[in-house]
Amino acid sequence: MIYNVHHLHCGTMCPVCAPLYGQKGFYGKMVCHCLLIETDKGLVLVDTGFGMQDYLHPQARLGKLFSKVSAIQSDFNLTAISQIQKLGFKPSDVKHILVSHLDLDHAGGISDFPQATIHILSSEYNAAQKISVMNKLRYRPQQFKHHRYWNFLEPRNGEAWFNFHKVQGFNIFNDEILLIPLLGHTAGHCGIAIKQQTGWLFFCGDAYYSHLELDRKNKLPLLDKLEFAFAENNSLRLKTLSEIQNLAQTEPQIDIICAHDPTDLERYIQNA
Repeated sequence: MIYNVHHLHCGTMCPVCAPLYGQKGFYGKMVCHCLLIETDKGLVLVDTGFGMQDYLHPQARLGKLFSKVSAIQSDFNLTAISQIQKLGFKPSDVKHILVSHLDLDHAGGISDFPQATIHILSSEYNAAQKISVMNKLRYRPQQFKHHRYWNFLEPRNGEAWFNFHKVQGFNIFNDEILLIPLLGHTAGHCGIAIKQQTGWLFFCGDAYYSHLELDRKNKLPLLDKLEFAFAENNSLRLKTLSEIQNLAQTEPQIDIICAHDPTDLERYIQNA
């Protein structure tokens, strides 16, 4: 049973060239939007943003290039562990972590919750073990390689969920929290669907970067090039984005959000 959903601000990046991110101005703003779900199975963290060790040792943990280009704002308050404690919980109350994918700006906080079980597609974990130029930029194994508790799920299609399919074998939350494969950005990228009283909240991770992309009428060529550059499989990325856009058009009761759009995050924080 789900009791409450909190929206957490777990990192801010201010890279140059805002139009690359579908924004105006010189400096862009990208946030790490995570979720904390209160359930009868304990706290569930959806993505982790940057963790304590990322802020303490940014170049060692994140790499010199990423640290410089992304212009991360150093603020220990912008960690999941800090915000969870401010809400009155203990880090050990986090029993489950659902990771959309293991990119360094999504997995950094894993090491702050050593007792939690991470639920992830096996294809994503396996991809993070492969050595390539892109993988060296996107994955930082020191963020998660010492974690003990994993639940690897096979990316097979289960029952239909609107125009998507849920992951088979993920039954912990009685179909109130679902893992939905959203492939393309990485080999095992996953969205997380959370049932609410009036519909669903659909967290899409990095399947897209800006709320403007949910409307096909909005043309964002620079952002498209950026997403192409980061995609493990661009054809699958475009297919996934098209299916998300179809969902946005046909199912208004589903609140669709992504991980890095400050507009998405602000409307929840302001209403909190």
